Amino acid sequence: MLLKLFSVVITVFIYLMAKKINKKLPGLLFSPIIITPFVMIIFLLLIHLPYEEYVKATSVFNAMLNVVTVAFAIPLYRNWNVLASNWRIILFSLMVGSLVAIVAGVLTSYFLGMGLRSEISIIPRSITMPIAVNLSKSFGGIPTLTAIFVIITSFVGVYLGPKLIKLFSFKHPLVIGMMYGMGANVLGAKKAFESGDLAGSSATLSTIIGAVMTVLWAFLLTPVILNFLS
Repeated sequence: MLLKLFSVVITVFIYLMAKKINKKLPGLLFSPIIITPFVMIIFLLLIHLPYEEYVKATSVFNAMLNVVTVAFAIPLYRNWNVLASNWRIILFSLMVGSLVAIVAGVLTSYFLGMGLRSEISIIPRSITMPIAVNLSKSFGGIPTLTAIFVIITSFVGVYLGPKLIKLFSFKHPLVIGMMYGMGANVLGAKKAFESGDLAGSSATLSTIIGAVMTVLWAFLLTPVILNFLS
């Protein structure tokens, strides 16, 4: 019990300190999502606390991720009429986007020689963390590695997003939102809200439907992928 309380308190404390740093040094590099895990890794190494014990002690944070995912329904409700009127292009785009994300991830890890379990773990990299981790576990992947892939994908998506918007002159909020939602999931949805409520709502919808599409593609393609990698 003491370990659990200590782990939760120190994690929250480091996160709050990271937020203060990010206010003084704005930018992705000094984001709490980067600073917090980096500092926590150093801290756990210094006190010789095994990662498995830390994860078990801070399981409350994983439970909170599920609540955050459900809370995405609020902006969806506000902009449902606009989103519903464009459902065909949304579904088609997310179906193609989720397929490309899986194939690109698996092929990249394959050519890098990362090994079978790593190649399986990268399949759900473009969806929200709770779903990605559980999906990876069900296919025999490494949940921790999947979490790393999800984080990397999110940061790359948020970093490249503004550059792609400028390069291709994207202006429609649906386009911007879907790009962020499919390319950077939850972190991308947060970034999309900076472009307006509709962009954020479409990013939220893309995150949810993209996750469903990825799960469906994963169940259909995993046997094929395993056969190919073997």
